[in-house]
Amino acid sequence: MAEAASQLHIARKLDLSDNGLSLAGVHCVLRAVSACWTLAELHISLRHKTVVFMFAQEPEEQEGPQERAAFLDSLMLQMPSELPLSSRRMRLTHCGLQAKHLEQLCKALGGSCHLGHLHLDFSGNALGDEGATRLAQLLPGLGALQSLNLSENGLSLDAVLGLARCFSTLQWLFHLDISFESQHILLRGDKTGRDIRATGSSPDFPAGAEFLGFRRRCIPRSLRLSECPLEPPSLTHLCATLKECPGPLELQLSCEFLSDQSLETLLDCLPRLPQLSLLQLNQTGLSPKSPFLLANTLSLCPRVKKVDLRSLHHATLHFRSNEEQEGVCCGRFTGCSLSQEHVESLCRLLSKCKDLSQVDLSANLLGDSGLRCLLECLPQVPISGSLDLSHNSVSQESALYLVETLPSCPRVREASVNLGSEQSFRIHFSKEDQAGKTLRLSECSFRPEHVSRLATGLSQSLQLTELTLTQCCLDQEQLAILLSLVGRPAGLFSLRVQEPWADRAGILSLLEVCAQASGSVTEISISKTQQQLCVQLEFPRQEENPEAVALRLAHCDLGTHHSLLVGQLMETCARLQQLSLSQVNLCEDNDDSSLLLQNLLLSLSELKTFRLTSSCVSTEGLAHLASGLGHCHHLEELDLSNNQFDEEGTKALMRALEGKWMLKRLDLGHLLLNSSALTLLTHGLSHMTRLQSLRLKRNSIGDVGCCHLSEALRAATSLEELDLSHNQIGDAGVQHLATILPGLPELRKIDLSVNSISPAGGMQLAESLILCRHLEELMLGCNALGDPTALGLARELPQHLRVLHLPFSHLGPGGALSLTQALDGSPHLEEISLAENNLAGGVLRFCKELPLLRQIDLVSCKIDNQTIKLLTSSFTRCPALEVILLSWNLLGDEAAAELAQVLPQMGRLKRVDLEKNQITAFGAWLLAEGLAQGSSIQVIRLWNNPIPCDMAQRLKSQEPRLDFAFFDNQSQAPWGT
Repeated sequence: MAEAASQLHIARKLDLSDNGLSLAGVHCVLRAVSACWTLAELHISLRHKTVVFMFAQEPEEQEGPQERAAFLDSLMLQMPSELPLSSRRMRLTHCGLQAKHLEQLCKALGGSCHLGHLHLDFSGNALGDEGATRLAQLLPGLGALQSLNLSENGLSLDAVLGLARCFSTLQWLFHLDISFESQHILLRGDKTGRDIRATGSSPDFPAGAEFLGFRRRCIPRSLRLSECPLEPPSLTHLCATLKECPGPLELQLSCEFLSDQSLETLLDCLPRLPQLSLLQLNQTGLSPKSPFLLANTLSLCPRVKKVDLRSLHHATLHFRSNEEQEGVCCGRFTGCSLSQEHVESLCRLLSKCKDLSQVDLSANLLGDSGLRCLLECLPQVPISGSLDLSHNSVSQESALYLVETLPSCPRVREASVNLGSEQSFRIHFSKEDQAGKTLRLSECSFRPEHVSRLATGLSQSLQLTELTLTQCCLDQEQLAILLSLVGRPAGLFSLRVQEPWADRAGILSLLEVCAQASGSVTEISISKTQQQLCVQLEFPRQEENPEAVALRLAHCDLGTHHSLLVGQLMETCARLQQLSLSQVNLCEDNDDSSLLLQNLLLSLSELKTFRLTSSCVSTEGLAHLASGLGHCHHLEELDLSNNQFDEEGTKALMRALEGKWMLKRLDLGHLLLNSSALTLLTHGLSHMTRLQSLRLKRNSIGDVGCCHLSEALRAATSLEELDLSHNQIGDAGVQHLATILPGLPELRKIDLSVNSISPAGGMQLAESLILCRHLEELMLGCNALGDPTALGLARELPQHLRVLHLPFSHLGPGGALSLTQALDGSPHLEEISLAENNLAGGVLRFCKELPLLRQIDLVSCKIDNQTIKLLTSSFTRCPALEVILLSWNLLGDEAAAELAQVLPQMGRLKRVDLEKNQITAFGAWLLAEGLAQGSSIQVIRLWNNPIPCDMAQRLKSQEPRLDFAFFDNQSQAPWGT
């Protein structure tokens, strides 16, 4: 019957069970079916009297989807003709096989083995130690298997451990899984290509897919040993056996409890296993001494780059390869019940490490006393990266002690503490002594008695330059006390406070808090929506002349209380250089706030920056502000953007620009500038010879306004940035602008996006921009520029160009091609956007290296599979590329295959966007295989491609970096990277 099976054309199953088959007959059956190409599985169990043949369909009878694209057919043609279309399984279970039967059995199996992709199952037999040893000798003669199951064969621990020698004698063996107590023993090959399909863990893809080259990556070998008594002699035997194993090697061990002696034995063997890349102890009980043994490994074994111990039940050691040079190492000891008594010993061991980058001691039992002890030992531990002490049951005491400890820790760069539900406590270090330190304290619930101690600590931590207090229960009175108590001999100190009351408090009350500072206030920033008040202090405080203050107060038209406040502010804020107000309401107190600001501005002789953004101010209030700003003659930056002022108020502010010849940055974005306001603006601009940045976004300037503005800018020879986007400027306005651009020798950025420029205006602009030799950023998107403008720009692009944005510019293949040729080899280019242009049929190709290009945006450009090959080859010439945007195009599986091939070559690529294309599950699988070869990519977006939901879930479980969701769910980088 077995001999006739191949001629019978059986479609599915042949059952010959309960027919008196003996062990001698098994060999005959195996020889008889060795040439049967359609046999998929043979299951023989003499104990259960089972003999079942399972067949695959003949190739011509197979049902499936319609033929794929021509490129997939060509892949199939590349396959050697002797390879079968699927794997074969031979299950000889519970047949009473012994060592003496193996030689004849392997001879009978020889024919089937050479058909390739064979899975052998010898479980439930009586091979014993002798059979395991004999089989290990015979296996090389069977050729490459996909798996071998030796479960339930009565093997001793020595015999089981001896199977590890097969790693050095069987090239196909990559994974050895052993559960000793349950006698589960499985030898497996590299699980890719057809064998993945056979096990149902991957989509049903053509067998030719593996010939794309994805199997060439270096797959680590792994040994998983569980349910096994890991005593020192057994571990010594295992490590000696693994010594000759080719690498890289991953060793995963699991037992109920691993003694300290066994752990020491294992760690002592590590230097003799240079091929080891990973050591894991999963679900294995470890003693309280284990953190110290593992910490000591960081200094004793230089190849260890990360130790990760969690809850005294999971330990992982990562090793650097022999080719890697010595680098930083990390230690993670979380949930290990470490308390104060353990701190000194652990710090002493960690201090021996050469280059310790990260230490994580979160979720332990340090408490305030243990954390205090750790902070005392911190100067002796050479951490260069970060220290995580989160979830250690600490209170405000630890936060305050951290402030007091900073002077003795010169390498601390930044620290953050959150005592709320987050319970975080992290310290970041630098390799050298850090002059400026940053501290963030959140939800610390400080009580009044803590304020004086916090102020004392801040006064002594002279290197601490910035403190942020977020929801720490400090009211305005306590904040005022804190500002009055902090004192230093010299230097700057910034305090940022975020409290719920900040969005309810009026401007006057917030300024009253600032007036209590003991140092000179040099910066004030108030943001109501962020519930934030920022104050920068300069020490020592320079006292104002009382007579000068009294003289200025005499001219203030304010009530008694407000006069006293202005007097305090005049003394405290005499050195004020920056005043920023965002999302504030100056109308809520009958314009008292704006009147106070007017009088304050009159006294600020050193004010350099004034910002009033997204705020509500009455017409009378704007008049007060304009009056005060008119006297700020040293103003260098003025930001009035995102406000909705009326016509009279806007005019008043424009008049205040008169005489601002020192102004360097002016932002009036979203202000409605009518003809009279624009006239006042252009008059003021004509005298601003030092102006470096002018932002007039969404100001309804139009052609006439652009003409007047262009004339006013002739004197701004220091101008570096000009933003006139969203202003309905057409060809007439651009013509005037084009005439003055060559006279702005320092111009580095120009934004004319979303205007009404046609090809005629675009060509004139292009001719003018050629003469802007220092131009770095050019944004002309959402204008009907057409190919003539692109050709004009391509004639001679500025040699220092970093950013070129031309989305939705009515470009065709010719214009885009001319631009890419002009940009080819550009040494400074960082970003290029040609999105929403018609590049159908055009071939974008870079022949020379673009060393700094970080992002390329080709969204909705009608790019198809025919043009992607040259484009992907161009990507490999961009070593700094981080983001590729190709969504809403016509890309299919061929494009996915091309991208998958180049992904491993792009070391800095982080994101590829392929949304709304024509990629199927097969193309997504190819991308996953490309990622598996080694890639720094964090996410590949594949939303709205023709991939069924269940297939998308399977692919994402195989490769989590494939994202099929509508919303971008980019994951965080793993710890220690």
